[in-house]
Amino acid sequence: MWDNFFFIGLPYITVVVFIGGIIYRGFSSMMSVQRGKWDLSARGDYLWTTRSTGFFGRASIGPASLCLHWGILILFVAHLAGFIGGAYELTFWVDFFRWVGFAGGILFLYGATWALVRRVVIPQVKAMSTPDDYMVLLFLIVIDGLGLYQAAVEMVFGISYSAGPWIGSIFTLQPDASMMAGAPFINKLHIIVSLFFFAYFPFTKLVHVGSYPFGYITRSFISMRRYLALKK
Repeated sequence: MWDNFFFIGLPYITVVVFIGGIIYRGFSSMMSVQRGKWDLSARGDYLWTTRSTGFFGRASIGPASLCLHWGILILFVAHLAGFIGGAYELTFWVDFFRWVGFAGGILFLYGATWALVRRVVIPQVKAMSTPDDYMVLLFLIVIDGLGLYQAAVEMVFGISYSAGPWIGSIFTLQPDASMMAGAPFINKLHIIVSLFFFAYFPFTKLVHVGSYPFGYITRSFISMRRYLALKK
């Protein structure tokens, strides 16, 4: 029963919440720019900013930021290759996912961990941080840590041959939870936590990955003091 919920119901719930959340955030931001009344959160475009803290501890966050961003890009490409390779039994693609994904995971773990540490130890960054900042980083560290654990400790490889067809069944609207029945617990947990994170994603500052910078030069400045005041 639980497999049916986690590997049939939860993926579709995640997709609905993800798409609905992105639409709400997009319209909320646009309406707040026009000073409309759409913004249920009373923050609007303030929610779309990354609330950059790069001015503080720049020397320490530089390498870690590169590792975080390049790591997540590498992980995305590696997982995509792994899922496709698993679905079509392309051994080279699965091996690419195994080794490149592992390297990307190490880079990302270093970057995300240091990003979390600096929010705790640097006073200026800590003052600007919100619970959401910590929640996002903890989510990412747990997901990445589970992936690295199953690869480096449990030595679980070849899971793409189960996960790839399962994801394919989700997208073709013919979900089959039995494809994941034999997957190790640690791998199932990795997927489940990831699904919860994707459902949470639209309501975090990470939506900035879908932004385009064309209006950046002409937009008005964003006052972080005003942002924090609106949160209260």
